[in-house]
Amino acid sequence: MNKGERTKKYIIEQSSTLFNTIGYKSTSIGEIMKATGLKKGGIFYHFDSKDEIAEASFSYSLMTLKEKYLQAINSKETAKEQLYAFTKIFMNLSSDDILVGGCPLMNAAIEADDSNILIEDSVKEGFAALIEIIKSIIEFGKTQNEIDKQVNSEEVAVLILSSLEGALALSRLNKDKKYLDLVIKQIKAMLF
Repeated sequence: MNKGERTKKYIIEQSSTLFNTIGYKSTSIGEIMKATGLKKGGIFYHFDSKDEIAEASFSYSLMTLKEKYLQAINSKETAKEQLYAFTKIFMNLSSDDILVGGCPLMNAAIEADDSNILIEDSVKEGFAALIEIIKSIIEFGKTQNEIDKQVNSEEVAVLILSSLEGALALSRLNKDKKYLDLVIKQIKAMLF
């Protein structure tokens, strides 16, 4: 990776934290300059606009999150272990261990609900991808006779993700993981 590629990657990494904590509309180029230590020209040498930085930063955050989920579940042999690994990653989002600011999907979705942001389609695709990951865990569990074959995988995956996102919001707001603990306990009891 050459110096220009490293600089571009650094801008993306630093900006992703800003966008995920401050928001896409609220993050200014000045804040990106301050976070990266670069001048405006140095930033716009690599990007044509703030929107382009936002897209690249969101993609980076989403890729980071997706890789964590896949690494966690791919190392497990049972659906129960996979779901536990998935929820453990989700728990870590409450304390900024993976990405500062929590779940980039939820943060961007809330912002997109209030105003148009360029990455709205990417947010929808990101949620759809997470639902597919959960759905694949459920389907795997059904084939292994760990989960009742009558369970509607799509509906339960949506319920699980919605419950986890809501619990994550409550846990971050109250600075207390008990909401995530409660939801995860109920998800496990529902499926296993």
